[in-house]
Amino acid sequence: MISKTTSRNFLSSRLPGYLRSIILIIIICSTNPSQAQNDVFGLAEPVQLELDTTVVMLEDYFIDVTKIKTIEAPGCFEFGLSNDKKRLFLIAKDTVPLLSTIQITTDSGAYDILLKKSKKEKVVFQFNPNGKTYNKVSIVGDLTGWNPNVIFMELKNGIWQTELTLSPGRYQYQIVADGSWFLDPNNPVKIDNGIGGFNSLLVAGKRNNSDLKFSTYSVEIYYANQQKKEQIIPVPNANHAYFFWNNEKLHVTWVFDEETYTDRVILNIPNHATTLRRSYLRIFYEGTATATEDMLIPLEYGKIITDPSLLEKDDFQRTIMYFMMVDRFNNGNKNNDAPVQDTRLLPQANYYGGDLAGIQQKIDDGYFSNLGINSLWISPVFQNPYTAYQEFPEPHRWFSGYHGYWPISLSKVDTRLGTNIEFKQLVSGAHENNMSVYLDYVANHIHSEHPLWKSNPEFFSQLDLPDGRKNLRLWDEYRLTTWFEPYMPSFDHSKPIVAEACADSAMFWLKEFNLDGFRHDATKHIETEFWRLLTYKIKTEIEIPQNRNIYQIGETFGSRELISSYLGSGLLNAQFDFPLYFDARSVFANNEVGFDRLNTSLHESFDAYGYHHVMGNITGNHDMARFISYASGDLKWNENDKEAGWNRNITVTDTVGYAKLKMLHAFNMTIPGIPIIYYGDEIGMPGANDPDNRRMMRFDNLNPFEADVKNTVTKLTQLRSTHMALLYGDFEVLEVNETQYVYKRRYLNDVVIVVFNKSPEKTTIIVNDTIRNYPFEAQFGSNLVKTDNSIAVTLAPYSFEILTVNLK
Repeated sequence: MISKTTSRNFLSSRLPGYLRSIILIIIICSTNPSQAQNDVFGLAEPVQLELDTTVVMLEDYFIDVTKIKTIEAPGCFEFGLSNDKKRLFLIAKDTVPLLSTIQITTDSGAYDILLKKSKKEKVVFQFNPNGKTYNKVSIVGDLTGWNPNVIFMELKNGIWQTELTLSPGRYQYQIVADGSWFLDPNNPVKIDNGIGGFNSLLVAGKRNNSDLKFSTYSVEIYYANQQKKEQIIPVPNANHAYFFWNNEKLHVTWVFDEETYTDRVILNIPNHATTLRRSYLRIFYEGTATATEDMLIPLEYGKIITDPSLLEKDDFQRTIMYFMMVDRFNNGNKNNDAPVQDTRLLPQANYYGGDLAGIQQKIDDGYFSNLGINSLWISPVFQNPYTAYQEFPEPHRWFSGYHGYWPISLSKVDTRLGTNIEFKQLVSGAHENNMSVYLDYVANHIHSEHPLWKSNPEFFSQLDLPDGRKNLRLWDEYRLTTWFEPYMPSFDHSKPIVAEACADSAMFWLKEFNLDGFRHDATKHIETEFWRLLTYKIKTEIEIPQNRNIYQIGETFGSRELISSYLGSGLLNAQFDFPLYFDARSVFANNEVGFDRLNTSLHESFDAYGYHHVMGNITGNHDMARFISYASGDLKWNENDKEAGWNRNITVTDTVGYAKLKMLHAFNMTIPGIPIIYYGDEIGMPGANDPDNRRMMRFDNLNPFEADVKNTVTKLTQLRSTHMALLYGDFEVLEVNETQYVYKRRYLNDVVIVVFNKSPEKTTIIVNDTIRNYPFEAQFGSNLVKTDNSIAVTLAPYSFEILTVNLK
């Protein structure tokens, strides 16, 4: 097979700077039949190291830590194990490589967990008061969770300064001096905050937004000594790479054929892979001193999946989610309509009549399946009060609990939405249509009408603060204890009895209604230990016994570092990528913001979550004004978006808003992560902030622009569902400037190129790529002119195109 060969250790080699044809040979063998790896459920997420000491929570990975026998760590670490084996301490004593592994053995075999070097750096931040005298100065922003009482500066030689430890990226901030907030007068760089104002911008470190360059692996898989050739996997020209099958680092043999000038990488995968419906080949690699990427390749009984139809409900990458507020979606049973009778309550804040029966109707008539939706996120269905309550902030309007976030029972469905039996039938009906159902779960608080508040007030945090203030809506200053309203007591999850009770309540809903997972409300306002407890219960009581995956996605407004702190093998699967959404909203809706900002933001997400994460990429949600209202200009960036909804009827007066919304949909549907459509965004419903963004859903009498958006979304979901490149493919930027953005995703022979034009003019964009001479097809009808050197794509103003090809 190979006439002249040279073998070498792949992990210690450095690949040349030019492209080669590389053959990946996967051999299914029975080298270790006992390697069943039953002590870790699912894929072990990489450990993000700290600068000095890292604590690895071993219960996040191992179901029973007492079974751990040995631990091997790289020589650059000193390490120790707590007496109960729940915590592993890694202390850096030497230069830490960008990627490394620890190996932990139990009776069932060896488990390898990837370690990712911290990219944080210590920097000195200075503020020159320019002669002004202050008594107390702090920095507030993304790096403090917008809490002004976290990082105070010291005055040295007339300059206020402090040392910060930051990962590479962009940080919005302001200066707080003697209680006054203002932009940094010494920093000319500022960025819009998405709500009409600006913040100063601190850029830490340097990262290369261009992706690693790719060569190709031609794959040969051997089953029982019989060769079976597969397709092509794109891989980078990386300096070092780590190959895993599930949680086992594979021994790699690197062979170079001097006659054909071809590199061959031989991987030995255990024969056990052929007995598993789903396992994974994972590749992590580094290309520079700071840049890493990853690959995720699903296998079915040891065979690489190339057909998306083989993916199942708990393959999270296939998820296309739709979020609806039950009361505002569809009224299927008018007999349970019971709006609150209170003259102080304006109609927008009362019940509209939507219910579970209405959702069931839309499942039955094929609305979701025709749209291409395979997962439903349903707002809370818990019983809420029958009376109205006054909002704490001015102007103190009155609201009902139509939204579901004021539970007075954590075991009963609200009578205005349906019954427990109806909810069970809805979940069952969704499953029959191959759809998952995720319940919006409220673990942070209850309503004061809940009996638990009266019987056990000690279960909750204190409303009255020592300084005399009320602990109300202090989202950042008292993140883990603040109340949303005076009638919404916040659980004190630091008390084990409270955490246990709240976790058991969540488990009741999962088991009783056979749910597929949760959207967790107010995630950042609850200690990570609660999420660790809940996830452990889910693993041991549902996932392992039933051999199925439960998806948990959280809601955290904040920095990527704060968002990431709730993610991992023992925590949540995902959170909503709000930082990316806010940048996407600015870029697609605002003509003055260029694609370079979006590209930088996207790569910051890759740095934080990896290239194959399952984070939520949203079109909007119930807590923000509708995207299209900004994009059409009917809602101004600098106005109060809540008051606008009360004071005027916001419509779409400039149809360019629909075009911009379609671009946002196309972006979400073609990048890594899970696309999530907020109900009404599939047709371009307008609206200011809560409650104007929660209008009753419209299904009929769509105008031509609304119908076009819906048709576009349907086409996009169809493309995403039928292209492995959009589910598991790599990501490479081909072009980015102020008005143009071009990127490519590739998985095996499936290649997709996405092209955006946000110019107000018709524009021809030149796509340069090594596979440009293949027969690409324009999925949205744009004119293509192909040559041996490029593809010219002509796009209308504010539009996109998706090019597809299968390299047979």
